[in-house]
Amino acid sequence: MREINKAGSVGPCIRGIVVCACGSTGRVPESVNSLKRLVELDIFDFVLTFAGVSTIDTLVVPALNRFIENVFVYNMKFWSALEQSFGEDRHALNSSPIMLSFAEIKIGTENERQRVFDTRVLAYSNFKDGRPWGLDIYRCSCGAPAYNMIFHPDGKQLHGKHWIQTKMKYECLQCHTVRRHISCPDWIHRANNENFGCVSYRWPLSLSQRQDIGITH
Repeated sequence: MREINKAGSVGPCIRGIVVCACGSTGRVPESVNSLKRLVELDIFDFVLTFAGVSTIDTLVVPALNRFIENVFVYNMKFWSALEQSFGEDRHALNSSPIMLSFAEIKIGTENERQRVFDTRVLAYSNFKDGRPWGLDIYRCSCGAPAYNMIFHPDGKQLHGKHWIQTKMKYECLQCHTVRRHISCPDWIHRANNENFGCVSYRWPLSLSQRQDIGITH
């Protein structure tokens, strides 16, 4: 099938895998990079897995079915298919961020097919549940994890397409630090759908990105 996809006369034929696991599978960089290799080595065109601590089957299966339908029935591009399935199901996305590693087919200057790789996470921003901008790995400067912190919007709360510009404040329950006027990192993007609170960012995070959210190692 790999050779068929390289030819310009037929296809491309889509190959994908859904890894129905959570925890370290989509969170630990070593595991994420192993999944990315499945796409980079042209074994699959997409790999989808969950990047949360846990998942609830009854919440994620309907959105997962819509993603598969969007890709294989409606021939949508992988990321658009994800945004129009999990991105429009707040309950599913609130239960777990989604990691998608994929290769899009681009046509080169000599009409040859080229694979362009990307890996991103689609997440739901929820201050109340300790996931500012979808990041449950956020940390205080003292090292306290997000579940030991209280997050709130700070100042004017914006809505519509500008909601992501709303600043944040947090109080750490471990060291009692209070920080205010925290802006969303510029590497986090508002998703292209109507779901308020839906964000995306490339995955895994770089060292500087991890430092932006308090992770020092």
